[in-house]
Amino acid sequence: MLTAVIMNDEEVYRSYADELTRYATGLVGPFDAADVVTDACLKAFSSASWPKVENRRAYLYRTVLSVATDHHRSTLSRRLREMKAAVPEAVSTTDIDVDVLQAVERLSIKQRAAVLLTYWADLPPEGVAERMGISTGAVKRHLARARKRLKEWLS
Repeated sequence: MLTAVIMNDEEVYRSYADELTRYATGLVGPFDAADVVTDACLKAFSSASWPKVENRRAYLYRTVLSVATDHHRSTLSRRLREMKAAVPEAVSTTDIDVDVLQAVERLSIKQRAAVLLTYWADLPPEGVAERMGISTGAVKRHLARARKRLKEWLS
Protein backbone atom coordinates (compact mmCIF):
# COMPACT_ATOMS: atom_id res chain seq x y z
CA MET A 1 0.00 0.00 0.00
CA LEU A 2 1.38 3.36 -1.03
CA THR A 3 1.02 6.29 1.29
CA ALA A 4 1.38 9.88 0.19
CA VAL A 5 4.34 11.71 1.62
CA ILE A 6 3.36 15.25 2.50
CA MET A 7 6.20 17.73 2.40
CA ASN A 8 6.14 21.05 4.16
CA ASP A 9 6.69 24.23 2.15
CA GLU A 10 10.42 24.34 2.88
CA GLU A 11 10.88 20.77 1.65
CA VAL A 12 8.83 21.51 -1.47
CA TYR A 13 10.98 24.59 -2.15
CA ARG A 14 14.23 22.67 -1.62
CA SER A 15 13.02 19.85 -3.87
CA TYR A 16 12.07 22.02 -6.84
CA ALA A 17 13.95 25.32 -6.53
CA ASP A 18 16.86 24.37 -8.80
CA GLU A 19 14.72 23.10 -11.68
CA LEU A 20 12.27 25.98 -11.31
CA THR A 21 15.19 28.43 -11.43
CA ARG A 22 16.51 26.83 -14.62
CA TYR A 23 13.01 27.07 -16.11
CA ALA A 24 12.63 30.71 -15.01
CA THR A 25 16.08 31.49 -16.43
CA GLY A 26 14.82 30.51 -19.84
CA LEU A 27 11.71 32.62 -19.39
CA VAL A 28 13.10 35.82 -17.87
CA GLY A 29 16.89 35.54 -18.01
CA PRO A 30 19.50 34.71 -15.39
CA PHE A 31 19.34 37.99 -13.50
CA ASP A 32 15.67 37.78 -12.58
CA ALA A 33 15.10 34.02 -12.43
CA ALA A 34 15.70 33.57 -8.69
CA ASP A 35 13.39 36.47 -7.88
CA VAL A 36 10.66 35.07 -10.12
CA VAL A 37 10.95 31.64 -8.46
CA THR A 38 10.88 33.18 -4.99
CA ASP A 39 7.83 35.30 -5.85
CA ALA A 40 6.12 32.28 -7.44
CA CYS A 41 6.75 30.07 -4.42
CA LEU A 42 5.49 32.73 -2.02
CA LYS A 43 2.41 33.20 -4.19
CA ALA A 44 1.78 29.44 -4.35
CA PHE A 45 2.42 28.78 -0.66
CA SER A 46 0.07 31.58 0.39
CA SER A 47 -2.69 30.50 -1.97
CA ALA A 48 -5.83 29.15 -0.34
CA SER A 49 -5.77 26.21 -2.76
CA TRP A 50 -2.17 25.18 -1.97
CA PRO A 51 -3.01 22.62 0.76
CA LYS A 52 -5.34 20.81 -1.67
CA VAL A 53 -2.88 20.71 -4.60
CA GLU A 54 -2.07 17.14 -5.62
CA ASN A 55 0.72 17.83 -8.12
CA ARG A 56 2.71 20.55 -6.42
CA ARG A 57 5.52 20.46 -8.97
CA ALA A 58 3.17 21.21 -11.87
CA TYR A 59 1.41 23.88 -9.79
CA LEU A 60 4.75 25.58 -9.12
CA TYR A 61 5.67 25.46 -12.82
CA ARG A 62 2.36 27.13 -13.68
CA THR A 63 2.89 29.73 -10.97
CA VAL A 64 6.42 30.47 -12.23
CA LEU A 65 4.95 30.92 -15.70
CA SER A 66 2.32 33.30 -14.33
CA VAL A 67 4.86 35.39 -12.40
CA ALA A 68 7.20 35.35 -15.40
CA THR A 69 4.36 36.60 -17.61
CA ASP A 70 3.78 39.52 -15.25
CA HIS A 71 7.50 40.18 -15.15
CA HIS A 72 7.72 39.95 -18.93
CA ARG A 73 5.00 42.53 -19.44
CA SER A 74 6.84 45.06 -17.32
CA THR A 75 10.44 44.49 -18.40
CA LEU A 76 10.65 43.38 -22.05
CA SER A 77 12.61 46.35 -23.36
CA ARG A 78 14.96 46.36 -20.36
CA ARG A 79 15.77 42.65 -20.82
CA LEU A 80 16.50 43.12 -24.52
CA ARG A 81 18.96 45.90 -23.71
CA GLU A 82 20.61 43.74 -21.03
CA MET A 83 20.94 40.79 -23.40
CA LYS A 84 22.57 42.93 -26.07
CA ALA A 85 24.97 44.35 -23.49
CA ALA A 86 25.73 40.94 -22.01
CA VAL A 87 26.74 39.43 -25.34
CA PRO A 88 29.64 41.48 -26.69
CA GLU A 89 30.37 41.56 -30.39
CA ALA A 90 33.61 39.67 -29.76
CA VAL A 91 31.77 36.51 -28.70
CA SER A 92 31.79 33.92 -31.45
CA THR A 93 28.38 33.15 -32.91
CA THR A 94 29.33 29.47 -32.76
CA ASP A 95 29.21 29.81 -28.96
CA ILE A 96 26.07 31.93 -28.71
CA ASP A 97 23.75 32.72 -31.57
CA VAL A 98 22.50 36.15 -30.56
CA ASP A 99 19.93 36.23 -33.36
CA VAL A 100 18.34 33.03 -32.10
CA LEU A 101 18.33 34.30 -28.51
CA GLN A 102 16.72 37.54 -29.57
CA ALA A 103 14.16 35.75 -31.73
CA VAL A 104 13.18 33.41 -28.89
CA GLU A 105 12.95 36.46 -26.62
CA ARG A 106 10.43 38.01 -29.02
CA LEU A 107 8.04 35.04 -28.75
CA SER A 108 5.04 35.30 -26.48
CA ILE A 109 5.71 34.06 -22.97
CA LYS A 110 3.66 30.88 -23.51
CA GLN A 111 5.34 30.13 -26.84
CA ARG A 112 8.74 30.70 -25.22
CA ALA A 113 7.80 28.41 -22.31
CA ALA A 114 6.71 25.66 -24.71
CA VAL A 115 9.92 26.01 -26.74
CA LEU A 116 12.15 25.99 -23.65
CA LEU A 117 10.45 22.99 -22.06
CA THR A 118 10.43 21.07 -25.35
CA TYR A 119 13.95 21.76 -26.59
CA TRP A 120 15.84 22.78 -23.45
CA ALA A 121 14.26 20.45 -20.90
CA ASP A 122 13.70 17.77 -23.60
CA LEU A 123 10.12 17.09 -22.50
CA PRO A 124 7.45 15.49 -24.68
CA PRO A 125 4.28 17.52 -25.34
CA GLU A 126 2.50 15.72 -22.51
CA GLY A 127 5.20 16.75 -20.01
CA VAL A 128 5.15 20.33 -21.27
CA ALA A 129 1.35 20.38 -20.99
CA GLU A 130 1.48 19.12 -17.41
CA ARG A 131 4.01 21.72 -16.34
CA MET A 132 2.27 24.58 -18.10
CA GLY A 133 -1.19 23.51 -16.98
CA ILE A 134 -2.60 23.42 -20.50
CA SER A 135 -3.69 20.70 -22.93
CA THR A 136 -1.30 18.81 -25.17
CA GLY A 137 -3.07 20.34 -28.17
CA ALA A 138 -2.37 23.82 -26.83
CA VAL A 139 1.31 22.94 -26.43
CA LYS A 140 1.43 21.76 -30.04
CA ARG A 141 -0.26 24.99 -31.20
CA HIS A 142 2.21 27.13 -29.23
CA LEU A 143 5.13 25.17 -30.69
CA ALA A 144 3.79 25.37 -34.25
CA ARG A 145 3.27 29.13 -33.98
CA ALA A 146 6.68 29.59 -32.35
CA ARG A 147 8.43 27.58 -35.08
CA LYS A 148 6.62 29.57 -37.77
CA ARG A 149 7.63 32.89 -36.22
CA LEU A 150 11.21 31.80 -35.61
CA LYS A 151 11.48 30.61 -39.20
CA GLU A 152 10.20 33.98 -40.45
CA TRP A 153 12.45 36.01 -38.19
CA LEU A 154 15.59 33.92 -38.71
CA SER A 155 15.39 33.30 -42.46
